[in-house]
Amino acid sequence: MKSIKDYIKYPEKELDYDSIIEKLMQDQIIEKFILDHDMKHEDVIKSLNVFLTYREEKNICSNCKGLEFCKLNNKGLTPELEFSPNHVSLVYSRCRYNKLQESNANIQAFYVPKKIFNASLDDLDLIGDTRKSINNYILKFLKEYSEKNFMKGIYISGKYGTGKTYILAIIANELAKLGHKVYFAYYPDLARELKSSIGDGTLEDKIADLKTAEILMLDDVGGEYFSEFIRDEVLGPILQHRLLDNRPTFFSSNLNFSELAKAMKKSDNSLETVAAYRIVERIKRMAIEFVLTEMPHTS
Repeated sequence: MKSIKDYIKYPEKELDYDSIIEKLMQDQIIEKFILDHDMKHEDVIKSLNVFLTYREEKNICSNCKGLEFCKLNNKGLTPELEFSPNHVSLVYSRCRYNKLQESNANIQAFYVPKKIFNASLDDLDLIGDTRKSINNYILKFLKEYSEKNFMKGIYISGKYGTGKTYILAIIANELAKLGHKVYFAYYPDLARELKSSIGDGTLEDKIADLKTAEILMLDDVGGEYFSEFIRDEVLGPILQHRLLDNRPTFFSSNLNFSELAKAMKKSDNSLETVAAYRIVERIKRMAIEFVLTEMPHTS
């Protein structure tokens, strides 16, 4: 740790402790720390080098753009002030980028750009009542969900460009930060892969993974080339298993529930109508629908 004189512009001059403390107190975190612990003037002076080091390293962290750009000696760690009687010390915890790297390991992403998982709940555009409702439900889900306390997922529908995938990515990332395991897939490509897996003997294993994933997110349901086999032998059993096993499932689609039911029919005969109806009814039982109409400022 540097000495006090390392932080002073003219170290050859006699130290003006009051001036140094006055400048430190302009930092709201340091000011609150000193006041919360009712520190005496002499105790603050004894810990000046700690406070100065904390301020310097905190400023470095606040301007950091990623783990690979970390300029601290303790790479990937961020400083925090810790108080014990008449003494202040620095402790270090993982920074936001370090935590993000770990949380990304909790997400299995298929056919989805990894970069979207840098999004956090702070990035959710709250334009319009629907996004505000989604935000409220996300907060409730993050607070109350556990494997012992099932909660419904969400089904986000809306036109292209309304930010559906981005919202799912935010939810996935926030859940991963809490240690939950998330399987996130772009559904049209996933459906094609599952269909091609019939010939190589891996289909059942892939279906089992989708059935048992702690949290499953299917992006752009209804955007795939229609297949009766995928609907009846793959998607249907996956949803049924997850429904009975109380495993949260999240969806996005350009289609609302009524439109999805039509898209999943090959014809208008009664058998096709019933088959499509079963899929949509399972989704309704698993997820709350939110229909997005407003375009976000960014997506």
